[in-house]
Amino acid sequence: MALTRIDLAGLAVMGQNLALNIAEKGFPISIYNRTTSKVDETVQRAKLEGNLPLYGFHDPASFVNSIQKPRVVIMFVKAGAPVDQTIAMLAAHLEQGDCIVDRGNEWYENTERREKAMEERGLLYLGMGVSGGEEGACHGPSMMPGGSLEAYQYIEEHGLL
Repeated sequence: MALTRIDLAGLAVMGQNLALNIAEKGFPISIYNRTTSKVDETVQRAKLEGNLPLYGFHDPASFVNSIQKPRVVIMFVKAGAPVDQTIAMLAAHLEQGDCIVDRGNEWYENTERREKAMEERGLLYLGMGVSGGEEGACHGPSMMPGGSLEAYQYIEEHGLL
């Protein structure tokens, strides 16, 4: 498998449908979820829906290492403590200059706190709420970015907006 440019951690309804949407458009994507059965389920759906270019990983290190550098990791996990836990798990494998994009609908003060914490580690962080529900994730969500201008420009420059 070649390294992917797009990757997503968090495979509940929204994350799974967004990952399949991206793969359906022909963009290879790496996926990860703490509950490995969600990874297997999403890989199976990708096969059934046209053998889509979607690659599942059961451990965070392999997931992060499947991504082209500079890395941009999209998170789609439940707001609150699960976001902090996922950030800590991913950041352990990321390198200076890599970027985390939080696609959950998080409280702006948490986004600002996380942005500052990631900046101290040499990582970029961008909060990007998504609206449109399951249908939006599948067919075209509304995305609302917030965070550092540097992180926004970084993902825009790499064609990930």
